[in-house]
Amino acid sequence: MDKKRILVVNDSVSNSSGVFRSLLPLLNAIPYDRFETALFIPPECAVEEAALRLLPKDLSVVIGRDRVHYYRYPEVFFLHLCSRGCGMLRLKQPAAFFARAARKRIRFRKLKNAASSVSTASPFDAVVANTVPWCSEIAALIPARRRYAVFHSSSASFFPEQTRAVFRDFDAVVAVSEGVASMLRQAYPDRRAKLIAIPNYVDASAIRKLAAETAALEHNAPVICSCGRLSREKGFDLAVEAARLLRERGFAFVWYFVGDGEERKKLEALSEAYRLRERIRFVGFTDNPYPYIGGADIYVQPSYEEAQPMAIMEALTLSRAVVSTETLGGRTILQDGRGVLTPISAEGLADGVASLLTDENKRLSLQRPYKDEDDRAAKRAYESAWLKLLEE
Repeated sequence: MDKKRILVVNDSVSNSSGVFRSLLPLLNAIPYDRFETALFIPPECAVEEAALRLLPKDLSVVIGRDRVHYYRYPEVFFLHLCSRGCGMLRLKQPAAFFARAARKRIRFRKLKNAASSVSTASPFDAVVANTVPWCSEIAALIPARRRYAVFHSSSASFFPEQTRAVFRDFDAVVAVSEGVASMLRQAYPDRRAKLIAIPNYVDASAIRKLAAETAALEHNAPVICSCGRLSREKGFDLAVEAARLLRERGFAFVWYFVGDGEERKKLEALSEAYRLRERIRFVGFTDNPYPYIGGADIYVQPSYEEAQPMAIMEALTLSRAVVSTETLGGRTILQDGRGVLTPISAEGLADGVASLLTDENKRLSLQRPYKDEDDRAAKRAYESAWLKLLEE
């Protein structure tokens, strides 16, 4: 019997990406004796050697390259020329209009070139776009019998045009949690038939093995850990402000920031301004953040927005007490008292952490063992749901 041909489009191969980490269980679950599967990483997306080593050996990996000079396309060159000319004549609105039109054409050309680099003579049996919009826009241009888009965002209003497009043109939209599915049902009630909830799965055994490695943690005070990209939406500025408030209240602690990103210098400067050098440790990017998560007394997710944060799920897998701002993902995962939910503010975050620093019994009660039978049930549900889609 011929193998089904599957293409997965993802926007990174990076351990610092929760979207990539959420994709690994699917790639590991695919029976490669039945599915000829390729992973396509579009041009200009992050690719890390350490993360590549985590991919299944039978998976084909195609990394897009783009050396096209887009301003050589006649329509782009013409629009750019019009924008420059209007700018020289100080016609601000027409200059901005032509500049936007040029950028739009460049984006379309980039999408088309990316799609053509993996398109084949015969269509794929299924294409899975693991993000909306970038990957879904590429997947829409690749010949395929069925198309699926995975929705990781915490709001339907982030990319409304592209989200409407996937509901219209794709065979199904996969929500990464029941919370995300509920949000999408309310936003697109007429598209419910195309919506499927497949909650992200965390490989507990793999994470526990990685967490068993050692990390240079200080244990002369309670250890707090936050993990993720140092970018605006992850809320590390709230964490720095919360650390300042906790110090002013007299709490002892060491808070590890595990990750890197465009906000790092700003956060380090803020930490220095508040004289928090002895309280906050910037670890930077690491291939294995789990010894820090597993070695912490409290894991904190300070984000402004989250759909289904993998780091919270990983912290619970490692039996850590969790504090999270009340994002969509935070509410979904920590419902029924599995952790401490706080307002999305420095004061709220500080209060949530303080509640666990002052009450050891409460903190210990949240460090619940992650049962092997629960892990097996979650894995079976996740794999069977995805394989059902891919086999259609």
